[in-house]
Amino acid sequence: MSRTETTDLSFVADRVQPQTWTLFQSLRTRMRQLKGVTMKVQYEKESREPTPAFYYENRLLFHVHARGEEINATFHTDQRARNRIVEDQSLDWRLRDQVNKRTWAAFTLRNLKDLAPFMDLIKAKYEHINQEATGKQPELRPIAF
Repeated sequence: MSRTETTDLSFVADRVQPQTWTLFQSLRTRMRQLKGVTMKVQYEKESREPTPAFYYENRLLFHVHARGEEINATFHTDQRARNRIVEDQSLDWRLRDQVNKRTWAAFTLRNLKDLAPFMDLIKAKYEHINQEATGKQPELRPIAF
C-alpha cells in the first residue's frame, strides 16, 4: 500500500482519550476500505499542529483535529458534489442541510454512532468523484410495484 500507511500517528494518540483513539482508528480503517483513498498528515498553520487529511483522486474528502474526547472532522466539497449530496435522499436530511450551507461542513465525532452518518456522507462524495473519474453513472434500479 502507500507509504502513508506507516505514518506515525502518536501525535493523535497522545492528545486524545483512549476511546477517542479507538474511534480514530475505526475511522481510519473504514477509510482504508475505500479503494484509492490516501491519508496525508499536513501541518496546519492556524492550529500549529499536524492534521490527518483523507484524499481520493487527489481531492480532499475531509481532515480531522482530534483532542480529548472528540474528533472534529471538516468535510470539504465543491459545488458539483455539493449539489449531488444535497439531492441525495438516502442521506440524513441534517447532513444534507449542513453541506448545503457552504463548501465545507464541520462534524463532531464522539462515538461510533456519530461515525456512521459521517461515513455515509464520505461515501456519497467518494461515489461522486468515482463517477466523474470513470464517466459511469450509478445504476438506476427499476422500482417494483
